[in-house]
Amino acid sequence: MTLSPPENPVVVSVDVEDWYHGPTAAACFGTRHDVAPALASVPQPERGLPYLEAVLGLLAERQMRATFFWVAEYARRFPDALRRCVAAGHEIACHGLTHFPKFNPATKQPNFTPAEFKARSGDARKILEDLAGRRVIGYRAPNAYIAGWMLDALEELGFAYDSSVSVNSLYNKTDEPQLTGVDTRPYFPARGTLRRGAERRGLIEFPWPYFQLGGLKIQSAGGPYLRFFGSSLVLAGLRQSLRRGPTIFYFHPVDICREPIPLPFSWKRPMMWWFKGDLVRHRIARVLDGIRRQTVAFDDIVGSVKIL
Repeated sequence: MTLSPPENPVVVSVDVEDWYHGPTAAACFGTRHDVAPALASVPQPERGLPYLEAVLGLLAERQMRATFFWVAEYARRFPDALRRCVAAGHEIACHGLTHFPKFNPATKQPNFTPAEFKARSGDARKILEDLAGRRVIGYRAPNAYIAGWMLDALEELGFAYDSSVSVNSLYNKTDEPQLTGVDTRPYFPARGTLRRGAERRGLIEFPWPYFQLGGLKIQSAGGPYLRFFGSSLVLAGLRQSLRRGPTIFYFHPVDICREPIPLPFSWKRPMMWWFKGDLVRHRIARVLDGIRRQTVAFDDIVGSVKIL
């Protein structure tokens, strides 16, 4: 399937994290800091890292350049893996210091003060820049829990874009009840909020695509939705979103791991890993083949994207 219109690009992105960075695991580990000590009793816990080469291969086969959002503590533990992404020509962006959510999704109350968030995000970027040997200008919130005050801090730090906002009918990972004027088009957020603003500013938000069926909007950027609902839904959502402007597709290396996920604690959502391995690898390949003529990394377009 070839998506249209071809003049609008699809940004391909890879969130480099592992199974234990997910929200349920983070709650069980109960730490805002490095998860490595909590994993000391888990033999060979990494499931995503061994499949990073397979991800690089999928992209190389299609001559695609992508943006790799790295969790900084993960990159610090596995620096050679990050450098392989750099050597392959991909952009490096920030996925937080430890992948711990920045606010409580149930209460919407911050887990960090704005000053703490700014300091931690600055530390994360420095780690990634030191390892990559190049500037890091992009951010994606861990678990996509994003708030307007976070964007303000990111702009103050010099980040040029964020890609965390997902407008859909099934969940709301923001601290706002409504996102006024936001769909799937890149936009400048109003200060202090995630809503579309009139002011041009130094940070652009790249929202995620959705598939709209009547009044229902279903996230179609990829990730767990690709694992659960398949490539047809993702491709349909990308096709709809491309009618508005540039859009994104993302996945994780751990999505294609074949081995069982080691779950050493009381796991509340085991269905999160019902679908993975070669099945999901084929789904990723199908989406990449569907968008292969119009893919970019974020830093290819962030300075020239049209804001409508």
